Amino acid sequence: MRWKNTLVVLAAVACTTLLVPGQADAHTSVVSGSAPCDQSGKRTVTWTIKNNWHSEETVKNLSLSPQPLGDASPGLPTTITKNGSYTFSYEVPADVKKISISFTAKWPDRYQEDVKGSIGDLPACPSPSPSASPSPSPVPSSASPVPPSPTPSKPTLPTTGVALPALLIGALVLIGGGVLFAVIGRRRRLEA
Repeated sequence: MRWKNTLVVLAAVACTTLLVPGQADAHTSVVSGSAPCDQSGKRTVTWTIKNNWHSEETVKNLSLSPQPLGDASPGLPTTITKNGSYTFSYEVPADVKKISISFTAKWPDRYQEDVKGSIGDLPACPSPSPSASPSPSPVPSSASPVPPSPTPSKPTLPTTGVALPALLIGALVLIGGGVLFAVIGRRRRLEA
């Protein structure tokens, strides 16, 4: 009877090992962004926040650096639908070298995480080219072409959670060890 109790305990430990980290691991909010220059020499930042969970995500404590120019507000909703995303844009000074975002993502089951993203090593935006004098008919301009915008860098976020294959292997080792322990104990009792 004792070996049955050992197996029940080991099975419960294995199930807990498999289920609990899997639930926490699946809650993720991912942010990605770009900050290209436009033809007029302005830099527009665009962030996309993706909710990778099957329930609504609440976004709190949003912080942007540098702040949007003027009275612009990113218009961020307080919630993002399940498995949904939200994209917003705003302008920043053209000479900024690094742009960052941070916020807290919270789900109805009270799980929350702090999310950060950044775009760095940005070259200054080129000055707008002087325009040719207005004319009713098109006249070729002698202004040099504006170089293409630099390729935006994508922010990288740390990978969190535990790999499922490692959990499965660990659970199998625990179960196998429990079965072996129970068989050896049973054998010793039968020999005695």
